[in-house]
Amino acid sequence: MMNLEQYFCKTVSVVSMENKEYTGKVDVYLPPNDNDGQEGIGITCGVWLDEEDIKSIKIID
Repeated sequence: MMNLEQYFCKTVSVVSMENKEYTGKVDVYLPPNDNDGQEGIGITCGVWLDEEDIKSIKIID
């Protein structure tokens, strides 16, 4: 588990498993019990990622 909740309301840079980079504020966090056993985040750039989709994530603000 990645502990994605720590990124909620933070501006992040995320690299997906497909090596695409997304930057924005995490405005939605879904815990595993609400998301088929995986954490998930929504980013203001219009992307939703489950933890299995994330290669790396870092706070940039």
